[in-house]
Parts: sequence; C-alpha cells; structure tokens
Amino acid sequence: MNWLDIILIILVIITLVGGIVISILAWVDGEIGLGFGMLFMAIFISSMFALPFIVLDNGAGSTIGTITSVDKNFFGTTAVYVKTSETTQEKLCIEDKELSEQAKSLIGKEVKVSYGTRVGLYSTGKCGQAPIEKIEVVSED
Repeated sequence: MNWLDIILIILVIITLVGGIVISILAWVDGEIGLGFGMLFMAIFISSMFALPFIVLDNGAGSTIGTITSVDKNFFGTTAVYVKTSETTQEKLCIEDKELSEQAKSLIGKEVKVSYGTRVGLYSTGKCGQAPIEKIEVVSED
C-alpha cells in the first residue's frame, strides 16, 4: 500500500464520518430532509474517492501482435503497447518485473499476449485492467 492509497482511504473515512455526524446533528435539530441529504452526499463523495480502486475487467483472452514499446506507468506497473493491425494498437499492463523485462526484450517481435480477469478493489500500485500473465513469441521476424 503506497501513500496515495492511504490518503484516499483517510479521505473516504473522514467524508463518511463527517457526513454521518452532520446528518445526526441535523436529525436532532428536526431537519430530517437535510440529514438525509447530507448522508446521501457523504456516501456519494466517499464513493467518488473510492472509484480509482474499483476494477471491472472480466474479458480474459489473448492478443496477437507486435510489441511496439514498453513504458513504466506512474504507479509502478508497466505499460506494453501491442500493434494488432496497421491502425490499431492496444495498451496492456504488467505487474510482474520479470515479465516486463521479457516484454522489453521482445520489442519488434510478433507475440501472443495472454491476460486473465480482474474484478474487485485494487490499490493504485496495481493494473487498472487485467494484467498480462504470459507472453509467447509467435514468429522471430
């Protein structure tokens, strides 16, 4: 867990607790509508802070193409760009260091890239999509 994850978790907690406290104070004062409105806003804002952690990618499969480049992402994962046709290029993600080194060594080669599924809550140091699980050389051009 990195510092950004911790900050986002603290913001979610502060927003929820603050919204609940303000809602209770409004209900005690007889402002039922305001209390429910504040509670709804607290839940909504907290969910906005939590949105970067939610990943819904259940389209497991593979892609065949040529690796054009490998770059480091901001939060420590590796981006792999695979050209699948003359006009189409896919951006895929790797979390494993050994696999990212293998991808770097295969730049310019035709490969089959396999990836699984990813559904759930993941920190910012993880891929925002299903990560690459395996890279196989298709041809040695």
